[in-house]
Amino acid sequence: MKRAATLTAVAVFAAALAYGAAGPPLAGVWNIATTGKATSSGDLSFRITANDGSDPVDITVPVISGASEDSVARSIRRALSSQLPRHRYTVELGQGTNVLVSDPRGQPNFSLELVDSDIENVRVAVQIVTPSAPPTVPTQSIPADQPPAVPPASGVPGNALPPATVPPLGAPPANPNTPVPTPDTPSPKPLLEM
Repeated sequence: MKRAATLTAVAVFAAALAYGAAGPPLAGVWNIATTGKATSSGDLSFRITANDGSDPVDITVPVISGASEDSVARSIRRALSSQLPRHRYTVELGQGTNVLVSDPRGQPNFSLELVDSDIENVRVAVQIVTPSAPPTVPTQSIPADQPPAVPPASGVPGNALPPATVPPLGAPPANPNTPVPTPDTPSPKPLLEM
């Protein structure tokens, strides 16, 4: 009797491993995007599977003929949020006709699939939002090189630099011995000394 229970436990574990290897990917956030206007009434069938081995949840979303993309997205959100446990899943409308289904803790621990659709002219795309691999570069807490501190100039607030002043054309130079070129006269050529 004990041996049969052990073999059963091993078989269940092996089946779970096989499903995990061949099953849909796990993620923490899924995006459901709808496009098109329904030209027939029908159902969208979704399946949400948790990674803890619990039974998958199948959810059917009814759609009526003539429903717009926006209406289909709202129907999906309403059906998923009313049938999924709120402590495990957050369902909300995203931008446009997107519906986001996420784990409140941000853990990649469930899969979401569109199993069937018999609605004409409505396309539903289910995609992972979170990356499937962790980032390879560690996060940086402070910039590598701090920008130099600029002391405040007199009369100028904060760290702003005073505006550069350029003398207008034809104005006397800072050195009174240097000739000033004007737009009408060519610049004087230096004299060669021997």
